[in-house]
Amino acid sequence: MKLLDGAAVVHFLNTANVLTFDQYADQVFLPYVMKQLESSRRVDVVWDKYIPTSIKESTREKRGKGIRRRVEGSNKLPGNWADFLRDSTNKHELFTFLSSKIANMKCPERKKVVTTSDATALILGSNQSMGPCDHEEADTRLLIHLQDALQNGCTTCLVCTVDTDVVVILIGKFHHLLTLCPDVNVWAAFGTGKSFTYYYVNAIYEDLGKEKSLAVPVFHSFTGCDTTSAFFGRGKKSAWEAWNCYKDVTRAFTYMAAHPFMQVRVDEEPFQVLKRFTVLMYDEASEQQHVNKARKELFCHKGKTVERLPPTQPRTHYCST
Repeated sequence: MKLLDGAAVVHFLNTANVLTFDQYADQVFLPYVMKQLESSRRVDVVWDKYIPTSIKESTREKRGKGIRRRVEGSNKLPGNWADFLRDSTNKHELFTFLSSKIANMKCPERKKVVTTSDATALILGSNQSMGPCDHEEADTRLLIHLQDALQNGCTTCLVCTVDTDVVVILIGKFHHLLTLCPDVNVWAAFGTGKSFTYYYVNAIYEDLGKEKSLAVPVFHSFTGCDTTSAFFGRGKKSAWEAWNCYKDVTRAFTYMAAHPFMQVRVDEEPFQVLKRFTVLMYDEASEQQHVNKARKELFCHKGKTVERLPPTQPRTHYCST
């Protein structure tokens, strides 16, 4: 099967030679979906949901406001496609429009197409059904569709995305996928253009091992993702090197992964371990256990500027919650 992140597909398909939304759907988007069916028995196109009161909406606003254009079949396609896709209302209308187009297309024999429309899954070529899903983002909803495919006989899946979060989630949940289908093979077709590559999730899981794979999503969110700030001056590479040097933090990450809604208290072991991990991100030679003491040491004795210090303890606690 192939799992398509619908928003990613919309971003990379060429709109140069079409004039209206109907033409875009009929001459560009639907042919792309049909092309995917040539090498797969099932194709799922999964869309984001847009909730005005969502935390995610503030992240979208930071990316800038786009030009509002009502999405109707006969309406002219905007000249600046990237600006058009910066507007959440535009994207919600476009995704609903394309989902409807998919639902009404002719599905080839012995093929199956699944697309989402808000909480509903629309299925062509099969009498099977999927229950409603309240996931806001396609990032996590893709996994629900992958689980459904495995439970209905699929063993090999290609997930097409441009979002690192999707790859991280696949690694973190791969052990669960193995419990559903021991013979599962998951590939991620990641990126576009010169940065396009394939990741074999099975191999990544085998290399990291079960415990570290389970910990990867928490590591990713703690060190900076869409809704959490990154540590200033410390990217994923620096954080990964600190993790390799301080393997005890794996236990804290896996604990938080297993208890995602539990408040982390400052006096509990997971937070104490996260403080040490944060110190090592900024100074791998430090013996300090507390970020505030590490800040003082780096500033007073090692000549680091304020911008190059780790966050204070309250800020570190905020990142962990």
